[in-house]
Amino acid sequence: MTAADRAPVPADVAPSLVVDFDGYRPGDNQNYHLPYARLHEGGVPDIFWSPYNGGHWILTKRAYLAEVFADPARFTSSEGSSVDPIEPPDRPRLVPIEADPPRQQVFRKLFSPAFIATALKAREAEARALAIELIETLKPRGRCEFVTEFAQHLPIRVFMNMVDLPEEDRETLLPLAAAQVQADAPKAEMLALLFDYAGRRVAERAANPGDDLISRIATAQVEGRPIALHEAIGVTTLLLIGGLDTVASMMGHIMQFLAQHPEHRRQLAADPTLSAAATEEFLRRFALTNSARTVVTDLDFHGVRMRAGQKVMLATPFGALDPNDYPDPLRVDFTRKSNTKTTFGGGPHVCPGSMLARIEIKILLEEWLPRIPEFWLDEADPPRIRTGVNGSVEHLPLMW
Repeated sequence: MTAADRAPVPADVAPSLVVDFDGYRPGDNQNYHLPYARLHEGGVPDIFWSPYNGGHWILTKRAYLAEVFADPARFTSSEGSSVDPIEPPDRPRLVPIEADPPRQQVFRKLFSPAFIATALKAREAEARALAIELIETLKPRGRCEFVTEFAQHLPIRVFMNMVDLPEEDRETLLPLAAAQVQADAPKAEMLALLFDYAGRRVAERAANPGDDLISRIATAQVEGRPIALHEAIGVTTLLLIGGLDTVASMMGHIMQFLAQHPEHRRQLAADPTLSAAATEEFLRRFALTNSARTVVTDLDFHGVRMRAGQKVMLATPFGALDPNDYPDPLRVDFTRKSNTKTTFGGGPHVCPGSMLARIEIKILLEEWLPRIPEFWLDEADPPRIRTGVNGSVEHLPLMW
């Protein structure tokens, strides 16, 4: 059986709660979010059972997503942050994402200071200078492949500087990190290579620490003792996965939208003060992660009986497009208030890089649109979507 095959439905799951929807392969190769919106419009249950990827629950209400994100006592992260099983079962855990409080908080503190506002001021200046350099280089050409020529440079180079890794390692690391969030990728094989890379870097920094995130992790004290090697490798590997994919993926969705919606593009170009509000609305509209939790004990969750050990997919695109919270949810409205969005998760696991992501997306809008205000898709070379734990635009040719 492959991950895309249907698994037997548990006998105690009512047929009315079973929906033929694969959250890792939602079905539209050019618009990742439309299948989620169509299910909302089709009146599917607020909580339904998907028979794909081993079988699991999916929540469609933003409020339910927020509740599970915030409740590690009933929904644990220790059994993995996706609906896929941890393979091999004895591999190092990706702490803190594969741990619950209080242990999760101990390891989160190792890198969270690097993402607070004061620490990010220098990163903002660095990102803006890089964005300008990239855009000015691309502008005379009249076209680009946005993902590989911009999105995989701006946020990723900033991240590589934070962890003090050489730029040339980017090409090695990108496919390894992408495999962890991509459907049908050889995750275990690629993760082993990531662990090997992280292990070498951790050992180097433990022996000769510098002023960077990996050095901070490699030399940390946790729970009154030096951090164990496998713990440092797990934390570093998690940083690599998060830092090399998510913001670049979000930028792809935003630029595909702007290429197809000249009215929004021109509105932003005419009024740069809208960039902060636009960033928040784009983060709401293009939520892209499908993380997961495991039910700790048998429980009743809003009228649905869940069994211990069952997986629950937390598909943030459903939360982003929940009409109970966001009227006309597919519409991008820069005046919309969306402070309750679950784009970055919630509870103890809320993404520590959310502030940096906001900064980098805002810079993209503020620096691209004054220089290239009119751009569109290449009709001869349409966008391609990559789905899985993250839904990404992996190929986005733009012309101007």
